[in-house]
Amino acid sequence: MVRSVAWLMVCAGLAGAQAVSGPSFDVISIKPTEGQPVNSGFHRASPGVLNATNVSVRFLIGWAYDLRDDQIAGGPGWLDTARFEILAKPGEGGDPKEAAKLVRARTQTLLAERFHLTFHKETRQGPVLVLVVGKNGPKGMKPSTAASTDWVENGHHLDGQRMSMDTFAHDFLARTTGRQVTNKTGIEGRFDIKLDWTPDDAPADAAASAQYPPLFGALEEQLGLKLEKDQGPIETLIVDHAERPERN
Repeated sequence: MVRSVAWLMVCAGLAGAQAVSGPSFDVISIKPTEGQPVNSGFHRASPGVLNATNVSVRFLIGWAYDLRDDQIAGGPGWLDTARFEILAKPGEGGDPKEAAKLVRARTQTLLAERFHLTFHKETRQGPVLVLVVGKNGPKGMKPSTAASTDWVENGHHLDGQRMSMDTFAHDFLARTTGRQVTNKTGIEGRFDIKLDWTPDDAPADAAASAQYPPLFGALEEQLGLKLEKDQGPIETLIVDHAERPERN
């Protein structure tokens, strides 16, 4: 999980303004989303530039601090409903690779300075998932000869290289399900993994619906793995205070 000097803490439940000393963007434009755009997310941009369309503040918090939805709680309702267009750029010069690495930390500072975000963190009990081996054993996973771990995922297809079960559980499955996933398969090694599934929000008449089961079924059918529901500790960011930004 990302940590930085912009990780603001609120002591004794107080939500007062906190000093911000982390890296920041030099130029920032924040505007409420106009109309009803279909798409939301990030545009391709120069290294270190944040170019977001139709994003909620809760989405931005999750991205800036590398958190899943189930790790963010509290705050006013508009954190989910209000949407914003954000373009933020760092100063000129410097190493582009360093700018790309710093964009999350700069976004944390942006949240603190422009949205007046303050929060604390707690460990709470909540619903989690456990990855285990199915009754017929694992299958469909090829021991990898790739030089590095990499994967491409588009919402219904995964093509992964050199993935460990920890990476598969903690990174891919946790992001896809929005839940904390613990690897209890006992499977060692690294694998090339392909997986196809039908998203829960796919239209009923989607072509993929007739071809692939939902994620839980696809895991067992194609890889011989199962996701089981459980309760466990979840490190959670609790929003204490946030304000709508002034338009600029």
